[in-house]
Amino acid sequence: MTRQRALTGRTRLAATATVAAATAVLAAACGSSTTSTNTPNSATSGSGVAQARAVVARESRPITSFPPPGPPINVRSLRGKSVWYIPLSLSVPVFAISNGTLQTALSKVGLTEHSCSAQATPSGTAACINQAVAANAGAIVTDAIPVALASNAFANAESHHIPVLVQDQLPPTGGPGAVQGSGDDKLAYQPLQAANLPEAAAYWTIADSHGKANVLLEPYTDSPSTLSYMDSTTALFKKLCPACTLSDQKIGIATASLAASQTSSALLSDPNVNYVLPEYDALDQGVEQGIQQAGFASKVKVATSAGDLPALQAIKAGKISVDAGEDFPYIGWADADEAMRMMLGKPVVKELPPLRLFTAANVGSLSLTPAAQASGSWYGSDAYMSMFEHLWGVK
Repeated sequence: MTRQRALTGRTRLAATATVAAATAVLAAACGSSTTSTNTPNSATSGSGVAQARAVVARESRPITSFPPPGPPINVRSLRGKSVWYIPLSLSVPVFAISNGTLQTALSKVGLTEHSCSAQATPSGTAACINQAVAANAGAIVTDAIPVALASNAFANAESHHIPVLVQDQLPPTGGPGAVQGSGDDKLAYQPLQAANLPEAAAYWTIADSHGKANVLLEPYTDSPSTLSYMDSTTALFKKLCPACTLSDQKIGIATASLAASQTSSALLSDPNVNYVLPEYDALDQGVEQGIQQAGFASKVKVATSAGDLPALQAIKAGKISVDAGEDFPYIGWADADEAMRMMLGKPVVKELPPLRLFTAANVGSLSLTPAAQASGSWYGSDAYMSMFEHLWGVK
């Protein structure tokens, strides 16, 4: 099993509160609730902890090798075509990073890239997709945008036989980690590491607590996909940590101002909680405030995911314990690879960008700056660029 495929199940949907306007449209559960369950399982605590420790050790290291995600492709016939990149909002730094690396990757094979910000609104999403259709795009890559947000525009692209890659979302009937295309692969879903990120935080929690954590899970309610990702994380706890206790406090980016009070209330209702797991790090500031308001600052450890710069800085400052991130620069190259496969009528493949667990043990060696984040140096080698170029026959 390769390093990149080690976990069993990124979302940048939660990278910033900028997405709130759009995700609120599709909120699966706008209210908050708290539930508590024990997690009996046939797995022994010792075996689960050992497995978690092995994953944590592996995923904390920088990555130096990159197996190809699929077979080689001949891209010569695609020269001169264009790929449109439509993220939920280009004002989100991580989308801007992927946009830049997608442009670089496509330029290596003679394709051009056009970007259009969906502005976190249904109308903005539809306008961008329809512009791409009018421009006769070779392919469209949407990022963190549910198809239901602008279903007519997506249908318009399909009716014009333009391949559409729906990135960082789960297919309607799929599960975590699924890659799914329509019959002719004109519409395909690529979740990337979306479910693996909160699972990585769970592995760390199990290992750090020696399999005896009392966990407050904070799933994001802003889309069906984010709820599904946390469901897989809950299942992981139940499988590997029979002595762990789980409670659940749903929070949402669309109601970010409530994160502090929701977290505080959940902690006060269960004074035995010693680990808090916000699904993604977009709301860490509010979660931290809630922990302080409840008087739990010295009682709990925070484990989260997404790998955004403020969260890594918070680790270095001792405010949170761990953040699982994925290599945003790699994602642009993966998007280029997937889009070109679809343009050639080839099957979609599973793209898994490098994932890394960031803790106090390794963030000290990193340059915690926007430039370093954009370079991908946090994750290790950039040899994946040459890997993709060889895969495409241009090096």
